[in-house]
Amino acid sequence: MPPSSYSAKDLLRITQLTGSITLEQLRYVDCFSARHLTMFMPIAGPCLMAISPKHVHPAHLFVVSFSDTTSIVLEHSKYRAQPNTVSYLPPLTPHHEVNEADIPRYVAILIEPSFLQEQTEAYHKYKPELNEWKVFPASDELLSVIKRFIGESKAQKAGAEMLLEALSVEAAHVLLRSMLGLRVEDCVYASRIEINRSIEYMRQNLSEKLSLASLACFSGMSVSHFTRVFRQETGLSPIDYLIEMRLEVACRLLLGGTAPLKQIAMDCGFSSPAHFSSSFQKKYKMSPSEYLHTSSCK
Repeated sequence: MPPSSYSAKDLLRITQLTGSITLEQLRYVDCFSARHLTMFMPIAGPCLMAISPKHVHPAHLFVVSFSDTTSIVLEHSKYRAQPNTVSYLPPLTPHHEVNEADIPRYVAILIEPSFLQEQTEAYHKYKPELNEWKVFPASDELLSVIKRFIGESKAQKAGAEMLLEALSVEAAHVLLRSMLGLRVEDCVYASRIEINRSIEYMRQNLSEKLSLASLACFSGMSVSHFTRVFRQETGLSPIDYLIEMRLEVACRLLLGGTAPLKQIAMDCGFSSPAHFSSSFQKKYKMSPSEYLHTSSCK
């Protein structure tokens, strides 16, 4: 949200995590705040506090980078942030940002020390080290929770405060796990849900042009991962499954006897009557007309 729209509560939360900061320093930055965690995202230029030499924050700082155009200067070193990495700085670490593009591309996450310390109590065996600068990969889970946190903060619907609190806990643990290299393996049950959703999406949009890329995007997976999981669940590739589904519907329409072949081909999402006929012939070893004749003789 622009600085002019920050509430007194937002400003209090921001200053508790950043230290003394002015609205002028936030003029180019969107800010999304909860009770223990705040996210900053440059939108029209750099954060003017971030480029202030040797400034410090009382909070833990995690910078999730999306480009390599920003460098972080520490007391005795300078680090160029790499895309899809997280740079961690402990509280009260002097630093500043040097940006080589018009708009820095990152999300900075500031977390209240007592809150983050409370979350680390769950890590008995793998206690994270939070006393030195480090860099680690940004996971898909982290990007997901960032997007949901920002969306919930912007929407401000009923229950937003409690959901933001829950998302703060999730963000803290995803960051700690990423820092420790504790990757959560893909869950077959979660993937199964996405495959079921994609099948229903096919069914609801059968007459539309559905590409492999659009189906994977709908499921929130890469094309390769979606194809692999889909085949594991159904025994077919997504496109082969889609064709099977279209042919099953086409058979029912043929037996209904009210629509011409051209209309059936269009309603079932085939690119042309010829494509429909060739797909039908391949599966049923007869043309649509022969199938209709054979069925009517039974």
